[in-house]
Amino acid sequence: MKKAFRISPAAGFEIRRGEQLAGHTSLGIGGKADYFIRVHSRKGLRQVLAFVARYRLRAMVIGAGTNVLFSDRGFKGVVIKLCGSFSEIKMGGEQCVCGAGVYLRTLVKKARDTQRRGAEFLAGIPGTVGGAVKGNAGAWGHAIAGITENVTVMTRDGKVKVLEAEEIGFKYRSSRISDRHTIVSVTLRLGKGRRSVISGTIKKYLAQRNARQPSGRSAGSFFKNPPGNPAGKLIEECGLKGSRVGQAMVSLRHGNFIMNCGRATADDVLALVRKIQNAVRRNKGIKLQPEVRIVR
Repeated sequence: MKKAFRISPAAGFEIRRGEQLAGHTSLGIGGKADYFIRVHSRKGLRQVLAFVARYRLRAMVIGAGTNVLFSDRGFKGVVIKLCGSFSEIKMGGEQCVCGAGVYLRTLVKKARDTQRRGAEFLAGIPGTVGGAVKGNAGAWGHAIAGITENVTVMTRDGKVKVLEAEEIGFKYRSSRISDRHTIVSVTLRLGKGRRSVISGTIKKYLAQRNARQPSGRSAGSFFKNPPGNPAGKLIEECGLKGSRVGQAMVSLRHGNFIMNCGRATADDVLALVRKIQNAVRRNKGIKLQPEVRIVR
C-alpha cells in the first residue's frame, strides 16, 4: 500500500522519504528521491530551504514534471513541489500575479475568463508557471519572456528578492535563474481583450498542437531547435522516426518527441538521445542540445 505523507500543516509542508519519481513526471521514468516535499506556503518553503542548507543537501524544484528526465537510480537529495498558496492567481489591471505552482492550463483559462489576452500561446503546453519562466517556455513564435514583468524568488537563506525582466537573463528556452533561487511567484503583463477572440486563438493553437504532436508518455519536445532548423525535421530527415532503444522510441508522428512505450528506463532514453545526436551530427553537421532537463 502506498505510504501516506507525514503531514505538518502548521509548518506548511508534507514530507515523504523514498518517493518514486516516475509517478511525478510525464515520461513516467525516475528512481526514488531521498526526500520528496510538497510545500504549501512561503513559511514552509523557508523551513525546507533551511533544512537543505543546514545539511548541505542537493535540491531541486519540479512543477508538473513535464520537461525533466530523472535517473533510474533516483535523486540523492530533496525534490520540492510547490502547492497550496503557490497555486493562486491574482488579477489586477494588466498585471497577473501567479504562484509558481500554477498550471499553465489554469492560467490560460483564467486569462480567457477574465478577458485578458497575451497568454494564449501557452495553451496546450504542459507544466507550471514557475517551470515555464525558468525554461522560457514558448510556442508559435512567442515565449513567456515576452509577457513577464518580474519574478519573485526565495534564496537558500530564506530571503525574498524580486527580479525584473532584464535581470532574469531570458534566452531561447532558458534563463539565468538557478536552482539556488526558488521561484515563488511571477508577475505577467496581460492586456484586455474580447473573450470570443481569445477563445478562438486558444482553440486554433490547441488544434494545431493536437494535429502535430503525439499523445502518450513523453517529455514534450526533447531537443532545442537550432537556428533555422527545426529539430524534429532534422531527426526525420535522418530516417529516425520509429527508432527504438528498449522501450524508448522516436515518435512516428513527430521526430522531436521521445516516447515511453511501456517500461522505458532513463538509460533507454539516454541511449536513444545519443543515437539521435550522432546521426544528426553525422548527416547534418549539427549537434542537437536537449531542451529536457536531464538529472543524473
